[in-house]
Amino acid sequence: MIRQLTLEGITLFPSAQCFSFEPGINVLIGGNDSGKSHLMKLGYALCKWSSGSTRKELPAVWAEEKRLRLILMRVFGLRDLTELTSRFVAPCTATVHASMVGEKVPPGSAELVFSFRSGAEEEGLHISTMPERYLNSNSIYLAAREVLSVYPCYTQIGRRYPELLDSAGWDLCTALEQEPTAEPEHALLPIIRRIEALLRGRMLRRHDRFYLHRPGQEPTELNLVAEGFKRIGTLGLLLANGSVRRGTTLFWDEPEMNLNTSHLPALVDILLALCHAGVQLVMSTHSLFLLRELAIRLSEAKHRVLSRRYFGLQPGEHGTTVCAADELEALDRLDSLDAEAAQADRYLRMEQP
Repeated sequence: MIRQLTLEGITLFPSAQCFSFEPGINVLIGGNDSGKSHLMKLGYALCKWSSGSTRKELPAVWAEEKRLRLILMRVFGLRDLTELTSRFVAPCTATVHASMVGEKVPPGSAELVFSFRSGAEEEGLHISTMPERYLNSNSIYLAAREVLSVYPCYTQIGRRYPELLDSAGWDLCTALEQEPTAEPEHALLPIIRRIEALLRGRMLRRHDRFYLHRPGQEPTELNLVAEGFKRIGTLGLLLANGSVRRGTTLFWDEPEMNLNTSHLPALVDILLALCHAGVQLVMSTHSLFLLRELAIRLSEAKHRVLSRRYFGLQPGEHGTTVCAADELEALDRLDSLDAEAAQADRYLRMEQP
């Protein structure tokens, strides 16, 4: 799991910002162009790098620098790393300090510190601190766009022209191809049932295509299925085949995307159940309804044991500033939420005689 991430000079974060993540639920809140997706992709890339090697191999630093550079470029879909440096400062040196923790990987033993410069040869990526141990757990990134309905085309292009696709989507396709080796963990079975109840059916894979099968009906082509249901169904498939399990870090970009508001309480049930089952969740949102529903549920006695952390991302003239708190109400004022709250107030005033 990712424990702490300190960055400076990265895209929308020109000044040093520190993110301390909890083992439970971590929520990034901000409007468009506030850096939510950038931060999650960076976290995912570092988790992927940290779980892709082993100290038994005693890899040379230069080889790990090359591997890290390639992963960053592929996850962000870039040709070089210059675009990852801050757009507010030129020339710029970006610095990242990541701290990981996991099974048999205690805090302090998986520290990664690296930097790279804009405009330098191969962006001058340099690792100054290498982990003593690598993670043995996995990470999954669920983007705002779904991949199930375009899976056949996506995989064909990815095999022939991998440089054209961001690797987060390609990694997701690879995870979906995984065959289950055992029954899902007992704690995950209720989550799978919740997802099937929300979909009123379950996702199937046949001949490299996916379908939604509802009782008493023929399997439905996914082009005829609601967009939000396809994203929820993707999670169900990953739980069923073991790709998401205890110890997984799940990065989920706007899980409420294309879901009717009436389905969001069920979505919150799924999110909290994942955390109870030992999944670290890092999610982004700008839905005030989802945030309030989450705050209501986390106040219940059975969910108070879950660790939680909220990060408010506020874009500004000189980059994004970050505030963090353990409770939603303790966050500084955010423009992305103010508009929705203000509209509710205007609507209530309109109804008054």
